[in-house]
Amino acid sequence: MNVAFPKTIFLVVAALISLAVFLDLSYKHPANSQSPTRSWWRNSKGKPALLAIHNATLGFEKILVLNMPERSDKRDAMSLAASLSGFNVNYIDGVYGETIPNKALPMGQEQRKMSNRTIGSWRAHMNAIRTIVEEGLSSALILEDDADWDVRVKTQLEGFARGSRYLLNTQSSVIPHSPYGDGWDVLWVGLCHDSLPTKGDTRIYQIANDPSVPVIDKLHMNNPDMLQPFPSHTRLIHMANEPICTFGYALSRQGALKLMYSLSVKELRGIFDNALMWWCQDHNNDPKCISASPTYFYQHRFAGGPGKSSDIHPDYAFTKGETYNIRWSTRLNIEKLLKGDEDYNDGYPD
Repeated sequence: MNVAFPKTIFLVVAALISLAVFLDLSYKHPANSQSPTRSWWRNSKGKPALLAIHNATLGFEKILVLNMPERSDKRDAMSLAASLSGFNVNYIDGVYGETIPNKALPMGQEQRKMSNRTIGSWRAHMNAIRTIVEEGLSSALILEDDADWDVRVKTQLEGFARGSRYLLNTQSSVIPHSPYGDGWDVLWVGLCHDSLPTKGDTRIYQIANDPSVPVIDKLHMNNPDMLQPFPSHTRLIHMANEPICTFGYALSRQGALKLMYSLSVKELRGIFDNALMWWCQDHNNDPKCISASPTYFYQHRFAGGPGKSSDIHPDYAFTKGETYNIRWSTRLNIEKLLKGDEDYNDGYPD
């Protein structure tokens, strides 16, 4: 027997379906919400959080790369390396410091205390940070265009995420919005060196038997002795203490808002990486800056004449390509990656 449903029932069902679709789209696209206290991690939707690290943005909403517009060679190399590593990048144009008038500089730099190169570097980093703010991004990883990383970077960052969750006191029963935990400001994953904290939160998360970590006596660090108490091939995840260099660092939206104020609107005390370090050291800011020793991203030295490798140090010249502290350098294994050869060149064999 056929039963004809009243027209009102169809209308109610249609309305409920429309409402469900609207709520689903609203949840998946929360960029309209500009609340600095709420972090959204769209790439993690519907997945176990650590698996999000294997997506096309390493678990962040975007990856931003600082690059001088005329350095098409560095852009080519970065895009190729990122593609072979399974992630996508967006470029932020570098800035010439001489194009920035004195009146546009923050308090503390009115007399142009820094060189034009370091002013340009600061402005490029601030433009990347402003992109996070203006686009309402939940997070972004910011890389310099000569950054290099291990072929195994996605697996490496899973270990880092476990460490950052530990330091952020993430309960095992809780699935955070970010694979790296919730509540962080800066994840300093690409630096020259750091030291272990001696005040505040001094906890350390150890990643033992990490085959991607060179033996201690081969590491290029100012303070390799900090690793001596630990077994070889150990990586330490800890709160940032004296981090130097910004080859790669991630910011949450909340962290970007804080840094836009502290490193531009309010003042600028020195070159960008020092200013970022000082901000992370100032406990009045209640900073949540997490670091790794040794690091995951490092500067690649391009083979070539003066100026080929560095835009800030135009006198640098190298006869062959090299990346410190990265065992299976992506940059130095491009040909093997293209061929599908997994017998990677090891820059730091035991």
